[in-house]
Amino acid sequence: MELYSVHGLHKRGLNQIVDDIVEAGFNCVRMPYSLDLTFKSTHLIPDFALEANQHLKGKTGLEVFHLTMKALTDAKLMVFLNNHNSVAAWCCNADSEDGIWSNDAYSAEQWMESLVFLADYYKDDKYVIGMDLRNEIHDVKGKQRFITWGESKDIDNDWKFATEQASKKIYEVNQDWLIIVSGLCFSFDLRSMVGNLPVIPQQRKLVWTVHYYSFSRWWTKLGDKLSENFEWEGGNEEAWEKVADIAGRWTIVVGVAVGIAVLALVARRALGFGQSIVIVPERRLVSVSVFGVSLFLWCTLGAGGLRVGGGAIRDGYDEAGCAVMAIEADMMDAGRIACYVLAALGAVIGIGSFTAREMVFFDSEKSSYKIRSLSKDKGIEMKETGRGEGYEKERLSDAEDSLSGAGEAKRGVREDYLEWIVLFFVVNFFLLGVIGLCVLSGLRSLALKTPTYEMLRDELKPKWGDLDGSAPVLVGEFGSGTDGLGHDDDWWKQMIRFLDEFDLDYAYWPWNGEKWNDEAYEYENEGYGLVTVDWDEIRYPEKLSDLMSLG
Repeated sequence: MELYSVHGLHKRGLNQIVDDIVEAGFNCVRMPYSLDLTFKSTHLIPDFALEANQHLKGKTGLEVFHLTMKALTDAKLMVFLNNHNSVAAWCCNADSEDGIWSNDAYSAEQWMESLVFLADYYKDDKYVIGMDLRNEIHDVKGKQRFITWGESKDIDNDWKFATEQASKKIYEVNQDWLIIVSGLCFSFDLRSMVGNLPVIPQQRKLVWTVHYYSFSRWWTKLGDKLSENFEWEGGNEEAWEKVADIAGRWTIVVGVAVGIAVLALVARRALGFGQSIVIVPERRLVSVSVFGVSLFLWCTLGAGGLRVGGGAIRDGYDEAGCAVMAIEADMMDAGRIACYVLAALGAVIGIGSFTAREMVFFDSEKSSYKIRSLSKDKGIEMKETGRGEGYEKERLSDAEDSLSGAGEAKRGVREDYLEWIVLFFVVNFFLLGVIGLCVLSGLRSLALKTPTYEMLRDELKPKWGDLDGSAPVLVGEFGSGTDGLGHDDDWWKQMIRFLDEFDLDYAYWPWNGEKWNDEAYEYENEGYGLVTVDWDEIRYPEKLSDLMSLG
């Protein structure tokens, strides 16, 4: 950060901090650094940042960095470096170009130069085990910088190509290092990466790294928005409880309404009243027409809903600097196209069936039967003898049983339209009821699932490549503190369970008791830190115990 040194050296001796880390039970340290540290190698650390380490005063940031690394490895702690950012500052928000290895501060070539410099410097120290090439890769919408994976040879914007080029450069000077590659979308999403591995000189030394915090949960963000918009108290947790309660009550209401309608239809048939309205037409094409029009209606509505949903998801990813990872929105787009195809098919079936329907009636003036298309004002005269005799007799027999005279024909036409209208509303009423029940019960299930381990597992596992073994997955950052989550909180317990279930290595963020606020020009509390602001004791002993239980 801005002080060009690790924090805590103003409160506690460097070797004391290292001893505390060892005593706590950790065996590895993720050591972030900025490109500024290596390219501004003459930058002096201010004396106040080294108050508890008088022997370090007057040294540059790079000198203290090397001494810090030596203290860690002398204590037999493994260390992997992490190029956290370009400029020495806090990192990163969605508008920050520090989420990209090539930006206005330093080029891709300078980024690789810095990686190679440190790889060469530490090549003989067996405890320095690798390089986390860049922290929390993400898009920068304001700068129109959208990161791709394996889509081009653009070293400034394609993360896969940049990874491959940097790995080759590193292995030219250091054959032993692990190459640790950040997922996209702030190191959260590996889905497009695990099936398209970067080609590096030593493939077995590839490691994925992912980050995850409680505030990253989409259902937490949505719950907070619901709570804010509806002025519900209690935030995310109580918001989802209210959603579950509301959805449960409406599920009962809709279910009862559909049930009453079904009973009414059954009773009508059983008791024989209302027979003048035929709910299920005897003419098949009426039913086919209703089906087609209903298919058109619902698929059109579905396409509209998917368009709105896909746009909302994509906008959310854009705001978070993750536009290229909107896979869910891509799936919705594919579903929308399918809906359009089905809607067109439904329209063809509905209109075609409706216009193909025919009525047979007896023309008393001509003493003959005619077939009349309901969509056209013309009749086709048919004699009882002549061409098509078999077809005529069959149709005429049907007509004789059901219609007699022109008046009967008109009544048949009216009933046919009435049957279509009644059937349309009945069918779509039931569809609406069934869809409503599915949506409401699904919403209630989702609301009840949000505090469970299964929700977290179902969110992380797919986005972390199903942890399929294409490369080891390191949870390079996770933690809690100022978000109000203690060791008894559901999220924390679920994360520990997830790490244990999949045997994942991790780095807790952070050890620090304080962090530097450059605007206020003072140290401030690091609420996520494992140690207290005095740096002399463990702030969260229960959390430390949970971490150590993972082995």
